[in-house]
Amino acid sequence: MNTLDWSSVTIDENDLDLFYNMLLEKETPMTPLQLAEALISNRIKAFKKSGKEEMVKNDHYYRPGNNYAAGDEIEFPLDGGAKGVVQSVREGINPALGTFSVITVAFPDGSQKEFASGLASHKLNKYNYDHPDENLTDPDYVYKKFGRKIGRKIAALLSENEDLVRIGSFWFPHALLTDVNPGYLNLAEAVLEMEEGRPLHTEEILEQIEYPMDSNPELTVFSFNYAMQNDPRFGEVGPVNVVLWTLKEMQPEDVRKTPLTLKFNEDLLRYEAEFDEDEIPDINIQDELEKDQLIEPQDTVDSCRVCISYPHWKAGTLPLVGALQSIFPTANETDNVVFNFRDKKTGETFIGWVILSKNYVCGLKPWYRANGIIPGSIFKINRTDDSSVIELELIPPRSGKDWIRSFNLDDKNHFSFVTSQHKISTEFDERMAVYVENSPQLDTFWEANNRKESNVVRQIELVFRELSKDNPQGIIHFNEIYAAINMLRRVPPRLLYAILLKEESIQRIDQMYFKLANKDEE
Repeated sequence: MNTLDWSSVTIDENDLDLFYNMLLEKETPMTPLQLAEALISNRIKAFKKSGKEEMVKNDHYYRPGNNYAAGDEIEFPLDGGAKGVVQSVREGINPALGTFSVITVAFPDGSQKEFASGLASHKLNKYNYDHPDENLTDPDYVYKKFGRKIGRKIAALLSENEDLVRIGSFWFPHALLTDVNPGYLNLAEAVLEMEEGRPLHTEEILEQIEYPMDSNPELTVFSFNYAMQNDPRFGEVGPVNVVLWTLKEMQPEDVRKTPLTLKFNEDLLRYEAEFDEDEIPDINIQDELEKDQLIEPQDTVDSCRVCISYPHWKAGTLPLVGALQSIFPTANETDNVVFNFRDKKTGETFIGWVILSKNYVCGLKPWYRANGIIPGSIFKINRTDDSSVIELELIPPRSGKDWIRSFNLDDKNHFSFVTSQHKISTEFDERMAVYVENSPQLDTFWEANNRKESNVVRQIELVFRELSKDNPQGIIHFNEIYAAINMLRRVPPRLLYAILLKEESIQRIDQMYFKLANKDEE
């Protein structure tokens, strides 16, 4: 081992033996991060014990601790990478330094300089010339800088081993797990039924069912978690490093299945193959159906603004896109993650859910209705000191009332848009805002417009005519079209743009404005 390259460290079967032995010795489940810490410490100890002496001895860089002879070539990285040849060696004289030598080194420019050699104690003996700003033999430094990356590699290795099992972020040998009597699982089911869907920690369940704890409580909890994980009645819903249990049948409906207005008719994807990517501009609309918005930015944020579209307003959800992904909790194994929302103004809390596979967050319907949130409303999502609590903050509007486009349905499910004055509780996007009264009729209207035989182009034309009634030029901004068509059916921004480009009945004025082509133009 001549180097410690933590940036491209490899994890192999030899390391797996180390992890397995650690788990057996401690008899305690561990996370990949804990194992990464042990791996780093182990490799640094081995490096210092055997590798460092070899590196110092054979290194071509100048080390005061090395012994040199006439004719040896030496490189001096701190002196511009200069290289020289040892001309002579003499005994050094300095009682304070002990026994050492002085070498004379000749350089290509004809100059000669003297350097110490055989000097046992000197900072350059262990100086990292290749990475002078990094202390690659300091376990704390290495773990802080490379721990997560190494942990991910360890997790990948552990997942390939059938002898190890995982609960949440914790791993343990299957052979050492204790058996759980099915009767205790029935009692656990009864406890969760009494909680009416409120998630519980394993320890809370064990306490209520009076489960016998042995001398290793962590292993007891892990074994019970494993038994619950393999029972289809239970759902694990905790974020990373937290195990929480609910009964699957008692999870909210919007957790168990995708809300009606978030469902997407994939028949529309046929339009994707018919447009040139270069023709689609950047569209600043938050929509989880846009794949490029599902890439989490490297930089985390403490706060993020959200503009709610009609589909999410109706469902009481919000899209898990962009920087929002770094604010909301995630999980290693479960698809549904529970947490708490907190209203910044009132301090009230209520349960929310992250649905990772579908990229949405649900549980907001009562808050939307209580706070006068409408499609197009903008509010803030804030991180808190408690990772299990997400804060909701209304943004004060410029006035208590404003003129907003309203969506109306008549008895025959014919829709219309009328601009009228309404109370406003938070900031809103003028192009995206639509005032609508929530009613069961909205569901039947949605279902009627989302049948397979529904013609999306015809629907867009109807939306155009309604939006342009008070607009003599008939020119409509793309965001207005998106907000309006998504009152009828789910159409993501880029796909909608592609449809607008393709249809001859629709004319593009510039990148973001469109109009219906009149009969003469057609």
